[in-house]
Amino acid sequence: MPRPPLYISREDLGWSATSPAAYADPKSGLVVHYDGSDQGLVNGDLDDFLDYWQRTRDFHTGPSRNWRDVGYSFAATPQGHVVEGRGLHREQAAQPGGNTTHYSVTLGLGPGETPTDDQINAVRWLRQWLMEDHGVSGKVLGHRDFIATSCPGDRAYALVKDGTFTQAPGAISTEGDNPLIGLREGDGKATGKKEEVIAVQRLGTFAGFGSYLAPYGCDGEWGPATSEMMLALRHSVGSSVTNASSITGTAYAHLIQAVAIAEARKLIAGGGGGGALPATAEISGTVKLKGA
Repeated sequence: MPRPPLYISREDLGWSATSPAAYADPKSGLVVHYDGSDQGLVNGDLDDFLDYWQRTRDFHTGPSRNWRDVGYSFAATPQGHVVEGRGLHREQAAQPGGNTTHYSVTLGLGPGETPTDDQINAVRWLRQWLMEDHGVSGKVLGHRDFIATSCPGDRAYALVKDGTFTQAPGAISTEGDNPLIGLREGDGKATGKKEEVIAVQRLGTFAGFGSYLAPYGCDGEWGPATSEMMLALRHSVGSSVTNASSITGTAYAHLIQAVAIAEARKLIAGGGGGGALPATAEISGTVKLKGA
């Protein structure tokens, strides 16, 4: 296949056509990286990312690192572009233990930022190109698979582990396209997930656990209080988890179960409209009332 459809070369950046880094022929796969601190690039434009890319190169080649070039093989922008770094057939400096065996791609994000769908697809296009045109393994790893590091952050690493990056370019599917699944502590306005977080907080409140959110209530920011709410809620339905700082498929099921139980208790207490109680109340995510 040709280069990824949105490809920005070194020459496009005004850099030399070929990196001065040493020759290498990586074949073992692609390694995902991040920046380590939130850069605000998710809500920026392409020019913002390219400015960041130049600053990164300046830092890597400056006195702090004194590398021959930017450390990474490529970058993937939130707008869906693949940006050339050291590029093909060059040793890189991104992950000790894999600098000559693997290519690298950085997302330029920090721990509080979530890769965009376009960014995920940029990684997928890059991977497919490396596989089809350059004989590179389709395996995708995270920087932390080589050394003890937080890189590429928990959010991106979750996409490494669940195979999201190894799918063909196209629609992003994460556990059934439920917008609440995948939410985690740190999500909110800054990550474009405020309304989704409000939904989780309101469902927790409906289930009777709103007191954990005081004094801010359903503010759309997932902080420690929301995690504490989810932990208490999950324990209430029999879970033994010790951490509830994200919404997995099971956590979502527990959330719905807790809401259904709360609604059933209201009915049993006589809060269902004043009529006769139904003979049975079946709880299966929603409350279904069968004839008296």
